[in-house]
Amino acid sequence: MAIAVVAGLLLAVGQSTAAEAPARSGFVAQAQAAGLSDGQAAALQNKVDGYLTELGDKGTQVSPNQIDMGGAVLNVTVPGESQPRQLVRAGRAEYQVAACDDYWALDGWFCAYRGQWGTGDVIGMYTCDNYFIPWRGEGSWMNNQTPGTAPTLHWVDSMRPPWKMPAAFSMQGYHVDWAPVHSITNC
Repeated sequence: MAIAVVAGLLLAVGQSTAAEAPARSGFVAQAQAAGLSDGQAAALQNKVDGYLTELGDKGTQVSPNQIDMGGAVLNVTVPGESQPRQLVRAGRAEYQVAACDDYWALDGWFCAYRGQWGTGDVIGMYTCDNYFIPWRGEGSWMNNQTPGTAPTLHWVDSMRPPWKMPAAFSMQGYHVDWAPVHSITNC
């Protein structure tokens, strides 16, 4: 019985990996068509795969450098670049990299940047929900939601009370320590 269960699990894992392979190769091909070299496209896909692993069922790749988080979008920089860029035409309006581009959040958005002063990968939040923050190190954020909207930051240490962030319009351009942060509820 135990052998059958293990064999079934291995078969299921093999099937999900095989099903994901065509999608991965399609995103790599799209990145190459957008002008990335083979090495850049592969490195970008590896970076996206790392986020998908960390996000689990809370993220779905929708373009070579974008992950839909169900009400937020994680825009991933091409390795070696400081800002995400639109590699393919956005499938939906909320997939526009411009929503959190160049350290500016469009009206209605909360943006959490991996790097300081709006650099690096960015999670643009547009629907009220709780979003996992998958990075560590010093970053930045900008809140340009409806005036008065105050996000809540939740800690990895669940015994530590959540922090009500400053209401919109507000921002912190540097020294945001993401290491102790678990997630942000943007409304």
